[in-house]
Amino acid sequence: MTATSKSQDPAPVESAAPPSELHHPLPPEPKPPAGTDQPRKLWDWLTFLALAVLVYHFLALWYRWLRPDPDFLAFSTGVAELLAIASLLGLQTERGRKLVIRLDDTLGLGRILNSRWRICLAACSVAGLSIILLHVGSPVAANQLRHQGLDALEDGSYSTAIARFQRAASLVPRHAPTHYNLAAAYEAVHDYEQAIDEYQTALELDDEFWPVYNNLGRLHIRAQDDPDAALATLQAGQRRATDPLGATVIGSNIAWAYLEKGLPRASLSELERVIDDLDALRKQGQSVEIYLARAYQLEAMTHQALENASEARRGWQDSLGYALAVAESAACNTDQPRVPPDCLDAYRLVAEAREELARGTGGP
Repeated sequence: MTATSKSQDPAPVESAAPPSELHHPLPPEPKPPAGTDQPRKLWDWLTFLALAVLVYHFLALWYRWLRPDPDFLAFSTGVAELLAIASLLGLQTERGRKLVIRLDDTLGLGRILNSRWRICLAACSVAGLSIILLHVGSPVAANQLRHQGLDALEDGSYSTAIARFQRAASLVPRHAPTHYNLAAAYEAVHDYEQAIDEYQTALELDDEFWPVYNNLGRLHIRAQDDPDAALATLQAGQRRATDPLGATVIGSNIAWAYLEKGLPRASLSELERVIDDLDALRKQGQSVEIYLARAYQLEAMTHQALENASEARRGWQDSLGYALAVAESAACNTDQPRVPPDCLDAYRLVAEAREELARGTGGP
């Protein structure tokens, strides 16, 4: 057998690919011109800004809602805020970005925006929803806290009331009634400096909120011994008063300011108008006995300053009569654990009137 006829395995021969399937290397992509990285930088900055806004709002939430005594609404909002931060951080991962791109493709946004802008849009949406949640939820939570504070104030739990009103004010700082209620709670614990500050804040927010003028005027006399400031404040409040009973209450304090200023006759003139207005309201069916008791007590003190003993005695007797009507009423003789404020005031007025009458002419 010749060498040429010897059986040999044929050498593998690569089959030639048809011209249509030949792979021609593509030329390298040209470098992008200067400035084309700007969209990427803008996306990075927007994402960073969204994250920063979200973290800021969570810190604000923590400061305003979650301390010192978080309720269910505050806790649930805090959890939602943390989930929003986690979602935004998740967008910074490769898996999170793919998820957003897949979702956008499902919604058809991929035809409109490229992947980077889609992720940026998702990040900004998360931050925006967080902002809306905080700003919409804050007034709701503040209103709930105000009601809790009012209940605590009525029950005599002044420290609880102060804490609730403080949290409500931190959530909605520009709400005059909240600062008014907080001032009343401070006044109840004799923290007059803080009370005056809160009353003044309420007036800065709403200078037509007339009950503030009455309370602030009282404190100008009681805590600061400043009848001039009291008169200016009370007279401004009386001009704004929309409630007839409120106007007479302010009038009583105006008379007190005149007395403290050393003008007893001006005080008596004001008290005459106050008592006439209160009598008219009483004839209309309003319960104004406690206000009449206070007005007659002030009238008696003014007559004492004028050294008019007989008129002073008559004033103390009238004050005692109206105060007893309140103290002996059904509202002050119940089994409730807490005595209503008007009842406490009536008991005080009865004791003071009896003491003055006993000191002057041997009692009624």
